[in-house]
Amino acid sequence: MRKVLNFWFSALLVCIGITSLRAQQAPDTILFNGKVVTMDNHEVNANIGTTAQAVAIRDGKIQAVGANAQVRALAGPNTKSLDLKGRMVMPGIALTHDHPQDWDPLNPYIMKKVVTDDIMPTRFLDAEPQQQLQQFPRALDEALSKAKPGQWVRIVMMFGPQYRWRDEITSMLGRQITKEMLDMAAPNNPVIIRTNFVGSLLNQKAIDETKKWYGEQWERFLPARKPLNETVMRNGTCSTCYREVEQDAAFPPRVLEEIYRLGLSWMAGYGQTLNSTALYTAGAIKAYTNIDKKKQMDMRMSWAWFWPERNDFFTDPYFTAAIVGREGTGSDYFWVNGMVPHMGGNCSTVPGTSPEVKQREAKCGYTNTDVNRALYEYIKAGGRLAGDHIMADGEIDIILDIIEKASKDAGMTVDDIRAKRHVTEHMAMYPRPDQIPRFKNLGVMTSGWDFFLWEGRGQEILRDYGERGATMVVPRKSLYDNGIINSMELDRAIASTDISIFHVLYSGVTRKDWDGKVTAPQQAVSREAMLKSATVFGAYGSMKEDVLGSIEAGKIADLIVLDRDYLTIPVEDILKIRVLATFLGGKTVHMTPSLAREWGVQPAGAQVELGGPASKW
Repeated sequence: MRKVLNFWFSALLVCIGITSLRAQQAPDTILFNGKVVTMDNHEVNANIGTTAQAVAIRDGKIQAVGANAQVRALAGPNTKSLDLKGRMVMPGIALTHDHPQDWDPLNPYIMKKVVTDDIMPTRFLDAEPQQQLQQFPRALDEALSKAKPGQWVRIVMMFGPQYRWRDEITSMLGRQITKEMLDMAAPNNPVIIRTNFVGSLLNQKAIDETKKWYGEQWERFLPARKPLNETVMRNGTCSTCYREVEQDAAFPPRVLEEIYRLGLSWMAGYGQTLNSTALYTAGAIKAYTNIDKKKQMDMRMSWAWFWPERNDFFTDPYFTAAIVGREGTGSDYFWVNGMVPHMGGNCSTVPGTSPEVKQREAKCGYTNTDVNRALYEYIKAGGRLAGDHIMADGEIDIILDIIEKASKDAGMTVDDIRAKRHVTEHMAMYPRPDQIPRFKNLGVMTSGWDFFLWEGRGQEILRDYGERGATMVVPRKSLYDNGIINSMELDRAIASTDISIFHVLYSGVTRKDWDGKVTAPQQAVSREAMLKSATVFGAYGSMKEDVLGSIEAGKIADLIVLDRDYLTIPVEDILKIRVLATFLGGKTVHMTPSLAREWGVQPAGAQVELGGPASKW
């Protein structure tokens, strides 16, 4: 009898153990009854792979993908099962080139939350361009009236809901709004005027304070690479000097950190879960490092070293080896992926439609000795080119030559070179057809600036370089046809606009600008191909395709829920797509109120919490 009791007692323990084990292995969350577009085909084509109905998430990773019944059978007593009601689920959007560190201080929702007048009086002008010009003196005087002596003051001039005022607003700086005006109005306060992209104006006090912040380092910068060059010193205008000014000299470190923390959350509201960028100031590196250490990253970021002020560092083999050795290091949210020594110019071999066109071209940046030498030494030491800014094919010729020579001098095999997966970014007017085989042979990937088409720049290329130049503007069809991995970019400050990341996908599919004009339609690709560039190939750009970029068992659960089916809706409706939820490592980092009510959970994310448009969805 005792043996029988022992047997049944043992059997009971086994059953309890099995039940407990199943509970321990049950998913944390199941999304079911949807259209789960997995992107599990990684080939360079328009095949997006498997489409499923449900996905299970456990411990931040994809546990299973499949049919409703198959996945729901895994549920345990504590599993959250969320009904998608037919909605489309896709991997989080992975961009290869964007600058949230530049755009976050242009976000009025974030700035009004974080930067009060006692920190830095900041005013936003958001009217028609001529109205902004009329409003400017009063806005500046009002901001200065709130400022203490020596306190920084900022004015931001916006580009409108469709981003159409860029040229008009930017052209005002240095002409209708001048450094002399700022100096007279604010002799005791550093003032920076920013537009809703690149383009800034500084007064003398801002110039002096920036130089003071860098101290003795200022004189050690390479003469041609100082962030405030002769033009800035003379008339206060610059393209990107706001980076060093704001990120190092102006914003207190804790304030910058909070701006960036909310900025990551804000971008998650567009469905972005991964970004590759160059970080070019100590302030930005410190801020993101701290956010990562505090486990507050609501978007992943891979970053490249970019400090052209000291390209001479790369003549030191110890320093170069140390930076190369950091590639791939970091956390799952913030890691190093390469280096770039220069923002390349728009030099091209394509003839212009007039002599003036060629006269306006900038000199090829990589012909400069310090730039050429820095990239050569870095690649020779085993490093990867990433995070660059290259506009046209002339620069590409030089860069490919450097890659070939440095790799050869280092004794690398073709496979060694291809494994580096060097990346060139923007594709404003490259690659030429004859450059594509070189990309293929070297394993170089590229990323594209389709928003360049949306804002009418493709039509400008057509005007200045004819059809030959126009066919080289983000030539995705040629790249897909030749097996070149190509990813997607945004590279615009869109928080104050009606634009979303899906405008970029729309531009790649239609080649249309905001007026409906089409540039080089033969370079258009399918919706499926653009989705691949926006997801799995973005993960390739960050060297993380083994764990990111697609919805596959074992990968990290970065995925988004859309309000409509990108693959089947009328093409014009792509512009209307809204992201209802974003999951980062299985954690909800964005959720609109409507879906939150439906699922019985709390809304989430900066776009919702700060009263952005998504707070009304």
